[in-house]
Amino acid sequence: MQDDDRLAPDLVWQSNGHLTEIALCALGDGEGALLPEGALEHAARCQSCSSELGQAALLSLRAGELLRAQAAHGGARETAAPRAPLPVPALAFALAISALGAAPSLVAGAGGLRESWAGLWHACSVVVRVGCAVAGSGALSGWLTALPWLSAALLVLVGAYVAWTRGKQLSLNGGI
Repeated sequence: MQDDDRLAPDLVWQSNGHLTEIALCALGDGEGALLPEGALEHAARCQSCSSELGQAALLSLRAGELLRAQAAHGGARETAAPRAPLPVPALAFALAISALGAAPSLVAGAGGLRESWAGLWHACSVVVRVGCAVAGSGALSGWLTALPWLSAALLVLVGAYVAWTRGKQLSLNGGI
């Protein structure tokens, strides 16, 4: 190989006399012919350069394996970027802070829970009494008897849900 085909000395040697990362990568890739005389011997006897050469060779092998696997699975197909791990401690801290922030409104809303349940109980008892009166009068017979019961139960459930979600936000004036 000619000298023109070799790497320049400033790309091979560091100022402290050790091999550069470029030279170590060339050796790791099996391209020792690109390096000037003495670079291979230095890598063999210098503990620091020898260790870094081993790391560069392992990196080169891993890159080769990944490229072969990519080619075997359809060529230049795009791969998804690796996902960052889920920051569980940060999420737990954020949830704890939000729970502390929501605590006053939860405590204030719990005071009206008794009235909400009492209102729901009263509405259910009215629906049951009306249903019993209608069924006892004989006005509805057969399968039509179930229709008012189902609609009344549905209305009670929807009303209870609205009352539960809105809580004390509604005033008698209709404002919020």
